[in-house]
Formats: sequence, structure tokens, C-alpha cells
Amino acid sequence: MRWPAALALATLLATQGARAEGLRDPQLQALADAHKLVELEQAATTRLAAHPDDGPAWLAYLESVVGRNVPDAAARRDAALAKFEACVQKTPQVAACHYGVGAVTAINILAQGIMKAAFGVGKVRDEFAKALELDPAFAPARAGLVQYYLMVPGIVGGSVAKASEIAQAESARAAEYGKLLTAMVQLYRTKLADAERLLASVQPGGDLELAVELRGQWNALGLALLQDRQAAKARELFERMVHERPEQPGPHYSLARALSELQQWDAALAELKLAESLPGHENFPIDYRVGVALQGKGDTTQARAAYKRYLGSVNPNPQNVEDIKKRLAELG
Repeated sequence: MRWPAALALATLLATQGARAEGLRDPQLQALADAHKLVELEQAATTRLAAHPDDGPAWLAYLESVVGRNVPDAAARRDAALAKFEACVQKTPQVAACHYGVGAVTAINILAQGIMKAAFGVGKVRDEFAKALELDPAFAPARAGLVQYYLMVPGIVGGSVAKASEIAQAESARAAEYGKLLTAMVQLYRTKLADAERLLASVQPGGDLELAVELRGQWNALGLALLQDRQAAKARELFERMVHERPEQPGPHYSLARALSELQQWDAALAELKLAESLPGHENFPIDYRVGVALQGKGDTTQARAAYKRYLGSVNPNPQNVEDIKKRLAELG
């Protein structure tokens, strides 16, 4: 089982809909949480012009690039990668720049397909490791490194044992982070009850990075429950997330997925409508899920229309496209 997790290999920021990184800065974090990514990029760029070694600003710039599903997303990533690599050359002591190189490289690899780009993944590992060497408390890099070892095929360096080793070592340095990383490993192993117990025990306090990562892992657990045919339990988890973060489209979208699995089509459509009304909704394949729910209801005309809207959207997910083609063929 391989996990495309949530800033995912690289946090794996944007493959299941962007989730903001913990930015170590309340003002930047507020912009990221509100999905005001144009403003976030402007704020980051202004700060970096004055202070090129501003780590939180580099993380904000990263989020502003990879968190936007726009037609020129690939070109924006390439431009960002060049900036992070230049930062590494000019100010090699900035952990966030090494992390940025690793994160953008990881996302580019995912876009190509992990096997097609398998022999380039070592750069991701090396840059995450360097970020941790410079800043042992840099949580996104440590989480990214664990994801790396879990996701990458063993033939090119993947290792569940290594991921577990990192999680255990982190427990000695920072107990709350250690529990979260161990939960990530347990999710990979499909030990869902153990993962849930660990996540429930994490106390982020005022730590922005840990709080954001924790939300991402709760979402990952919910998706794992769906895969494990525990849709009712996933629904309860996502309902809690909606209650906690009603202004975010992600929880509504995830709840809609659980409701669809339970064939509660109208409720699923209502959640998708809510998700679509919120900033950041463009990062989620809402029309695809609307089509699935409408098809489940038997409304084939509207289902076809939703599928066609998704096929014409920005950067549609290839797996979703293939599924839609099959569904349209079934509809005749």
C-alpha cells in the first residue's frame, strides 16, 4: 500500500488537494489557512527581498506555489525550484530552502509517476535530510522524510524500517511529533486503530507546524478508513473535521466522499456544494465527485454534464479521467 499524503512525499502537498504547511508565523499561516495564496506569495516575496534567509517566508512562498491549481502550475513549480536551488547556493544554512528543493522535486516526480522518475528520488531524501541537519526541529522535513521512506520502492531506497527508526528517534527528541510520525507508519501498515489512538493522543498546543500536520494525518486516516470499507467511521471523523474547520473546503469534500460510499447521495451533493463555495475549492475534483453522486442517484443527464465539466477543468487527475471515461461509456 502506498500513500499519496497532504505541503505528502513532499508533504505531498497538492496531490489530494493542497493542505498548508505549518509556516511558523501566525500572519503567514492565517493567509495560508484562508487560501489567500496570491497575497501569501506577495507577503513572502516582500519579506524575502529584505531578508533572503527568512525561513518562514520561504515556506510561505512554497505553499503559494504548490497550493494553487492553475494552468501554468508545472511552470510555476519549475520557477520555484530554480529559486530554491539558488537559495541553497547563496544561503546554504537556510533549512527551508533545502526543504523547498526536496518538496518541489517530489511533487514533480509524482506528476511524472514514481516509477518513471524512480532514480531521481534520492535528491528528495538528501535535501530533506540536509534540512534536518541544519534544523533538527524542522517538522515538515522530518515528516517528508518519513513519507519518502514509506512511499519510495525498496529498490531505490524505500524502507518501512527506516521510517520507523526516524519516528522512534523523534519520540526521544519531541514526544508529540514522535507519536504523529509513528501514526504515519501505522497508517502505511494499515494498522488503523493504532494510528487513530496515536493521533488522538497528540497535543499540539501552540505549535503551528504540528497542528497543521496533525490535521493532514487525520484526513489521511479518514481516507484509509474509506479504503478499508469503514465508511461510517470515516464519516464520523470527517464530520468532526468539518465542525472544527468549516471554512476549509477539504473537510467538506472528504465528508462528501464518505457519504457517497454510504450512498447518501443528496447529503454528499450538499457537502460538495459547500466545498465549492469556499476558497481553495479548485484544488479538489469536485465536479468528478458530483458526477459520481448524480450517477448514483440515477440522474444520468446531470452526471454527464458534471463529468464533462471536470474533463475540461485545469489539470484533471489522470486516474479520475480514466474513471470518467469508463463511467461515460457505461452511461452510453
